[in-house]
Amino acid sequence: MAKRLFYSLYATDGFINLPTDPTGCLLRRSIYVFGFVGGLWKIQDKCTGKFTIIDSELDPSNITARDALRGTAVIPSPLIKMDADDELFITLTNLGLLRAKEPILDVHTIHIHGGHVATQVDGVPETSFGVPVTPIGEPSISITYYFKPETPGSYFYHCHQEAAEHVQMGMYGGLIVYPEAQDVSRYITSKNITNRNFANINYDSFFDKEYVILLSDIDSTWHDAVENQTDFNAVNFKPDWWLVNGRAFPDTLLPAGVDVGGDAYKVPAGYDSYVHIKNGQRFLLRLINMGYQPVPWHTHGWHGTIVNKDAHAHPHGESVFTQLVGSGESYDLIFMADDKRKLYADYIFCGKGGFPSLMNQVADATAESRNAGTFMPGFGDSDTLWANTPKEGGTTLCPFPGDFQVNNYGTIDNFFFPQFYIAHNHDDYKVTNNGVYPGGQLIFIQTDLPNERPHPPCNLGFAPKCK
Repeated sequence: MAKRLFYSLYATDGFINLPTDPTGCLLRRSIYVFGFVGGLWKIQDKCTGKFTIIDSELDPSNITARDALRGTAVIPSPLIKMDADDELFITLTNLGLLRAKEPILDVHTIHIHGGHVATQVDGVPETSFGVPVTPIGEPSISITYYFKPETPGSYFYHCHQEAAEHVQMGMYGGLIVYPEAQDVSRYITSKNITNRNFANINYDSFFDKEYVILLSDIDSTWHDAVENQTDFNAVNFKPDWWLVNGRAFPDTLLPAGVDVGGDAYKVPAGYDSYVHIKNGQRFLLRLINMGYQPVPWHTHGWHGTIVNKDAHAHPHGESVFTQLVGSGESYDLIFMADDKRKLYADYIFCGKGGFPSLMNQVADATAESRNAGTFMPGFGDSDTLWANTPKEGGTTLCPFPGDFQVNNYGTIDNFFFPQFYIAHNHDDYKVTNNGVYPGGQLIFIQTDLPNERPHPPCNLGFAPKCK
């Protein structure tokens, strides 16, 4: 049912604390940022006119709750989701940038990137207007933007005031538009499927799970200059941190609502970057590049099929294993988590072609390297050459919940799953935290197979003679 969605967004500043090493344990780097905070505060049914209050504290007239949001910005800004037949109202209130060395009283705007809107609501101050600062304790000086989407897909929004600086500082967020329910109704064959299982109005855009992968980059020197109100020439831009959904690895292992860092920060709901799926599921990665450098995004394990490009259906069914996402572009890619046991399980557990099983080879190499004095533990301080794969939730080290664990690679009872893959920026120096690998734009993908049976005992004989 078509709705009117009312979002309250508040422009303010804050700090995030980025990891400097692969565990997140060492002293973190504090980065001054701008951003929007807030979210959805009410919904109106367009047929009945009835309002449903989602969060009364986000009412712009609530001065106490509003002022408590000053200085709480992180990267990215709240994720907005809507259907193509909905209407979106974003009320922007400018709380000022008060955590800098000297308060910054810039105006701010909302530009919906890719939205075909009228000039008056395009959020470009050179052609429309900027929203001024609301003083502490005073009634809100707010202006509301309106958006009616024309096509489903992955959009985003950002401040267009001094865009070079304000986007770099973090004033951006994702905006996802799903197809109208009636446009995909003929494909909905189960009560568990809705229009929000489709990236566009075509049947082949169906997915079981989706993940927003919002890419950006940080030049800490620029951020420091803004915080301290010293000069910085943007042509000297040189990033030293690269982010997925506002986080650098290993923070990308953590759910969106979990604090990280010495001065903890959370990213808003909907920005989980640990992809956790089941074998046989179709999953959608919504690649959005808000950074200033192109990103060759590479996903291990599978080719992805492009279903949308810049919020328009991509008609060619093109499959890729690396997709170059330019600054200001979005791509929606669907992947099928297929079962690789038929091709690889025998070799891993039993060996073939005259080679022993991979499991035995790694065990032997572990023992031999220990004897030779050349042993180096696998990732996560493993006691073998196998990596201690970080499960969803991170590590027990430092501020992280969860733990590193030896996920079952067949060492005990010959189970093939879970399988783990990575996806990352293939400019691999950007898979670092200020040069320390691994870090930066790196995420994990976990594929599970429920009720798997152990691999059967090895049959070392050969198949019957071929005819």
